[in-house]
Amino acid sequence: MTFFRKAYSVACVVLMIQFVAQLYFVAAAILTIFQADDNAEDVYSAFKTADTFAGLHRANGDLIALTILVMVGCSFGSRYPWRTTILSGILFVLLVIQSLLAYMGIPLVSGLHGVNALILIGLGGYLTGRNWAFRQVGVAPAAAR
Repeated sequence: MTFFRKAYSVACVVLMIQFVAQLYFVAAAILTIFQADDNAEDVYSAFKTADTFAGLHRANGDLIALTILVMVGCSFGSRYPWRTTILSGILFVLLVIQSLLAYMGIPLVSGLHGVNALILIGLGGYLTGRNWAFRQVGVAPAAAR
């Protein structure tokens, strides 16, 4: 049971690193385009470079799905309270919604992709802090005191 709790914590940290990478990749893609000079050659080159970052953003998103599934599995294995397991599952549902928002094709709706990303990051951070398995023995999380 302790193994699964520590594995859950490690998966949470990996997830948070992946979230930071997502923010980096999308910012690199957008800023590459914004900083291009106003001529056809520079704009074309900027879009080619941005396409690389956008591809990394998408690939990392797929890896995030695997990380969340590992979290759900470890949540069951560690016998965490149902609340933790359900919130881990909700994290996966939010990721599916995130994917749908990215390809909606309606700018007003697709813009919610960024808002949903903030919710994912907040919930991921909450689950990481709340279920951290590497605390000193006998030290309860702040919310449990």
